[in-house]
Amino acid sequence: MDSSQVAVINPLFCAAYPIDLAFTTKPPGDKKRRGLAAVDAAGNVVFRAKHSSWGGFTQLRDASGHTILTMKAKFWSWHGRWQAFAGESTEAKDLVFSIKRSSAWQFHDEWFVFLAANTTEENCDFKIVGSYSKKNYTIFKGDSSFVVAQLTKHHKLNMTLKHAFGASISANCDHSFVAALITIFHEIDASRNAAAMNDAAGNAATNAAMMGSTGGSAGC
Repeated sequence: MDSSQVAVINPLFCAAYPIDLAFTTKPPGDKKRRGLAAVDAAGNVVFRAKHSSWGGFTQLRDASGHTILTMKAKFWSWHGRWQAFAGESTEAKDLVFSIKRSSAWQFHDEWFVFLAANTTEENCDFKIVGSYSKKNYTIFKGDSSFVVAQLTKHHKLNMTLKHAFGASISANCDHSFVAALITIFHEIDASRNAAAMNDAAGNAATNAAMMGSTGGSAGC
């Protein structure tokens, strides 16, 4: 492997030139919603996320359908830690990397990534700063200023894609790793939105029950 490469999952996913991908839940040719997908400049789906509600995990698959990683949230984690395992495994021996918030009580969006070999976690291997909801995350290598990838609200591909955002990945950087991180953030965001909708539905039901118990709306 070239020493200049940033290869986390596989050096085969490192291009010698910068690469732009678009991420969407409605890639070309899909007639139904099947999870987040990464599309390249030719319009091909190069990565696809597959969520298992029953298993409580999300898998990242390549263009051929091969499972690259299995990712899941760690239970009882103050820092919202997620772990990524090789292939279809969720065993500790197959851990590839983990990601967690920089602080349990942070007021800004910052995440640290630790590779499996970094057991002390004294220094992060990668750092992500920005906002996923605003699609302006930047992935840095460690605490350096080297940008591995930059998320953008609008993709740079010369095609029309619905509900798509982009990621510009630096040369020699593992775009499967970037896709995995984006998949994790997409799942976190989806969970937040689902929780907010459930809270709103619960509040609406409570208000309706209270109105019913008082015989209708209150007068002035």
